[in-house]
Amino acid sequence: MPEDTSTAKERLALLRFEVICHIKNLRQEGLPLSEALRETASRPWPTPDGRYYSCRTLETWWYDYAKSGYQGLKGKCGRADAGKSRSLDEETGLWIIDKIKENPRTPLQVLYRHWQSHGHDLPSISSVYRFLKTHGYDRKSLRAGRLESGPQKAFEAPAPNDLWMVDFACGPTLRGIEGKAISTWLCVLLDDHSRLIPFAAYYLAGDTAAFLHCLKEAVLRRGLPLKLYTDQGRPFVSHHARVVCANLGICLMHAKPYHAWSKGKVERLIRTIQGDFEATLRLEEAQERPHSVAELNTALARWIAATYHLRAHGSTGMSPHERFTRAGHPLRTIEEPGKIDPLFYTRTERTVRKDGTVTLEKRLFEVPLALRALKVQLRYDPVRFDRVEVWHKDSFQGLAAKADLHLNSQTFHKSDNYGR
Repeated sequence: MPEDTSTAKERLALLRFEVICHIKNLRQEGLPLSEALRETASRPWPTPDGRYYSCRTLETWWYDYAKSGYQGLKGKCGRADAGKSRSLDEETGLWIIDKIKENPRTPLQVLYRHWQSHGHDLPSISSVYRFLKTHGYDRKSLRAGRLESGPQKAFEAPAPNDLWMVDFACGPTLRGIEGKAISTWLCVLLDDHSRLIPFAAYYLAGDTAAFLHCLKEAVLRRGLPLKLYTDQGRPFVSHHARVVCANLGICLMHAKPYHAWSKGKVERLIRTIQGDFEATLRLEEAQERPHSVAELNTALARWIAATYHLRAHGSTGMSPHERFTRAGHPLRTIEEPGKIDPLFYTRTERTVRKDGTVTLEKRLFEVPLALRALKVQLRYDPVRFDRVEVWHKDSFQGLAAKADLHLNSQTFHKSDNYGR
């Protein structure tokens, strides 16, 4: 990386001052200035591998120091118009910067040709490049976030469960017992105040069902957060996710697109999991590694409880478990944990067929025949599928049952004239 100009000038001034001190010592020993200069010019500076300077150069430094002291050794001041373009007037320069702000992703060459085609009088494109680089609007600065409006100050939630963050990341690829590759997705929730992990797990897909399952397990273990901060990913902005958070009294907030820094804490946690827990798994022998998602989640839960939660965090200076539990802040909890499942049910509308069946996730279910030809709402757990509720006009109508086609073939009504 090129050295900063001011730093280079300062180092050169210090070298010159070291030379001046040597000449002053020789003068104090009684040598005339001419002999002191010749002796100083005969040796390299500042080390045996350094440079030699002529007597005339040393004499110039001597008199510059005598006239202006240490400041005189820093060399001449820059131009009075340093940093200003000689080929671009201020009005044109400000106009170019405004256009760059409006089109930050468009290459300058394209913009330059467009401006010229519309009759704008501009200097050469190389002059425009130099001007933009001087003012911090070159391509490298724009890619680094020159025009982004990131957070102005560092922040931290004042108490546990005031703010949770959530994100997905690609997990390790497992090898099943049969040798089949199993891709996984990591979903992790982070408490902003304590850096504690309310819950984290690996799933076969990074979808809404995985996110809601992770949130439900976190709520059962650590209570309800006041706010939940996510990005604009599909699992987090779905209608169902918003309904679930509303049922739980959680304020669901989303980061702006391309504003990754606003949830940097949870992304840093994901890198910790990948660089610590997942890296440890790769060091194990192949036969000792997890072969299923269940085994992988068991290992992750053990690492979180025994390692991450008990290790002092670099930002807080305390372990996440200690900071979460000693804050003394009352936590909101679910009043009836046994009735939490319906709050997370997926809701899907279906029209009941004449035979009293509906199709759900490529499965055939039977509902009460009284609902034939009516539109009903099915509420169910998309992970377990153990209970499918049937609702009509906000009234519970019973449970849907999986259709047994073989059994139905034995109990058909005689009026159906089956087999004719």
